[in-house]
This record gives sequence, C-alpha cells and structure tokens, in this order.
Amino acid sequence: MYQLKFVNSHHVLRTTFYPSTYYKNMATKKNDNRLAWGVTLLVFGCLFLIRQLHIMPAELANIVFDFKNYPLIIGIIFLLCHSNKNIGFVLIAVGLLFRLSDIIHWTRNVSDFIWPVLLITAGALLVFRKK
Repeated sequence: MYQLKFVNSHHVLRTTFYPSTYYKNMATKKNDNRLAWGVTLLVFGCLFLIRQLHIMPAELANIVFDFKNYPLIIGIIFLLCHSNKNIGFVLIAVGLLFRLSDIIHWTRNVSDFIWPVLLITAGALLVFRKK
C-alpha cells in the first residue's frame, strides 16, 4: 500500500494505491482483450471457411464480406465480450459512417411509409387500448 499526496495551490488530494488491486484490474483487462479478439478471430475464421466451402449463398456473402461491415461485426463482438463497451460503440459508429450513404437511401424509402404507419398505430391504440 502506497499513499500518494498531490498538492495543488489550495487543495491536497490524498489517494491510496493498492498494487494488488491494480494488477488484478490489469489482468481482467488483459483477459477481456483476449476474449474479445479471440471471439473476433473465431467468427471471421468461421465466416471465411464458410465462404471457401461455398456454403453461404452469394447474395449473403456479398453483404457479409463487404469491408464496410467489418467494423460493425467487430463492434458487436466487443459489445458482447469486452467490459469496456466504448470500444464497441466506437467501432459501430465507424461502421455506420461507412454505411451512411446506404442508410440515407433506406430512410428515403422508409419515409414514404411513416405517416400511414403512424396513423395505423394511433388508430390501433384508440381501438384496442383498455379503459
């Protein structure tokens, strides 16, 4: 156990440093990294093997093996396997930026259906809602 003292012009901050806790946290982070990267390698290895064996339909293979989807896939794996979720969110954000033109195109098509869906939903709520 070490005591550190930080002195500012007006404040004194004392903190206690426990080496065993520090190294335990480092080991947990290292295991998280190993798990996340191990699962990532396993997923991509299986996907590439399925591609080489021609088990996956060509249309699906074109979607899965587009480089724009790699950050999305890795981001989802990191969200599921890593304790630091920020890495997963950053990778998903990068993947969504890669797919931004596709997202804009899809939302243009969906926007034609927003008002009818909202009207149907409002009507269904009025009819089926309990009093």
